[in-house]
Amino acid sequence: MNLERIFAACMLSIVISCAIGYFWLHAHPSPRLVRVDVGSLFEEQKKLLASRIKPGMSEEEQKAIFQVAADYGRRVDDALSTIANECRCGVLNSAALVRMPEGAETGIADVTERVRQLLAQQ
Repeated sequence: MNLERIFAACMLSIVISCAIGYFWLHAHPSPRLVRVDVGSLFEEQKKLLASRIKPGMSEEEQKAIFQVAADYGRRVDDALSTIANECRCGVLNSAALVRMPEGAETGIADVTERVRQLLAQQ
């Protein structure tokens, strides 16, 4: 009889501990983040614009290139906002990460390709 009470008390304490743990994790979730290699996006655009620059360009042609660059910046910003709304998470520039473990899943997904897809659609 005594052994049954001890077993029941242990089982009850395990169930209560699991319930407390579940509700704690539910009430205090870890922040959700994704990362985007913004530098590579702008590096690609920089190469594209550099190929369009020619010696002796008129001022209007230079303004057109500047406008393309400004528009690209706005499109990237819109794509990053779309990503944040899709995943309901924070978007982190990959350059802001000081160190990542090699070959391991970090829990911070890289969504740079999704940003490229959004940019291609615009």
